[in-house]
Amino acid sequence: MPSGNLRDAFPAFTTTCALITTDGPHGPNVMAAEWTFNVSYRPFLILVAIDPGNRTHDMILESQEFGVNLVAEDQVAAMGFAGHYSKADTDKLSSEAFDTFPAKHIRAPLIRGALLAAECRLVAHYPMGDHTAFVGEVVEFSVGSEKSPVVLHHGSRRLGERIVRAPGLLVAVTPMSAQPGEAVATANASTDEEGSFRARLRVPPDLRSGRYLLEAAGEGARGQAHLEVRA
Repeated sequence: MPSGNLRDAFPAFTTTCALITTDGPHGPNVMAAEWTFNVSYRPFLILVAIDPGNRTHDMILESQEFGVNLVAEDQVAAMGFAGHYSKADTDKLSSEAFDTFPAKHIRAPLIRGALLAAECRLVAHYPMGDHTAFVGEVVEFSVGSEKSPVVLHHGSRRLGERIVRAPGLLVAVTPMSAQPGEAVATANASTDEEGSFRARLRVPPDLRSGRYLLEAAGEGARGQAHLEVRA
């Protein structure tokens, strides 16, 4: 085992970050993956290393495909959000932080506004220590030529400059339950040390099917998400 402090070693690398999108039995999902690299020009291959404990890991194996969306400067908050929460308890793509659009050749959605949005078909996967390396062949891609990349090196940077995250409020829908006789209600919540909060709302069981808007506000910031109700 190395004698140095691993917490000092890992941030010393300079990398980009991607939002990896998938779709499967539990619906579409997004996660942030720092270890995302192009590893071949012809064919165009992208490698992403994912912890087997992440829901995305199994979704790639099941679907044999994934989307790669390289994070642009104005997506730093979305990047942090996608990396902090799990599909197991949060529908991250319900948040307005992610503007998705349909891919042409894969089921997984893509993220609008990314530096690069690529559709990948899985061609190989290898165990690599505590992660699995997934190699995808790019079958379609688009480049946001007007976008600037996020560089990760001891934090998020703008080609050497530290990116200061503006105050904001991100809202997403988590699994909800309803008790008979309860009505749609508002709720108050306080943020923890990391700036996260959780508010519990219960909806009536006879709520009509449709698309509902959830909105949160606090200290001059507002955030929205959507909730799909199906009968």
